[in-house]
Amino acid sequence: MKKILMTAMMTSISEVMETMFFLPVEPGPESTLAQKGMDTDTLAGCINFSGDASGSLVIVAPRTLVGEMAENFMGESIDALTEEHFSGTMTEMLNMVCGNALSKIESGRPFELGIPEIVAPLEKFETEVFTFVATTQSNMAVLLQIDRYIDSQIGQ
Repeated sequence: MKKILMTAMMTSISEVMETMFFLPVEPGPESTLAQKGMDTDTLAGCINFSGDASGSLVIVAPRTLVGEMAENFMGESIDALTEEHFSGTMTEMLNMVCGNALSKIESGRPFELGIPEIVAPLEKFETEVFTFVATTQSNMAVLLQIDRYIDSQIGQ
């Protein structure tokens, strides 16, 4: 199930980033944040979900990338954007990506999304292995955590 969910998440990231933020993306390697130099000047967001599987999606992106996303999404110049625009863009992207991905998964129980939020500090993720996604200017990191499977056959 995790492989199915991760494939859906990566497809969803591509669709959302290209259609809503006008940024093409390409999946990349797996690594830790520190190994990829993403342990400073980043914004991290998390959204929880439940259904046949329960877990969370964490996305970490450089502030410059989140700024570019906010500019493209809102049609405002970077100079006019506030911290609320940055965090709002990140949480809205999480909501769109996770909702879109989970809608593609056949399940016995409907998936429910939690409220996306900005998370800090990044130290709690320092040993986690993220999947990196390249954009035209930089990389963002994606972590899919599965807490439990409701039906034991789904996890197989």
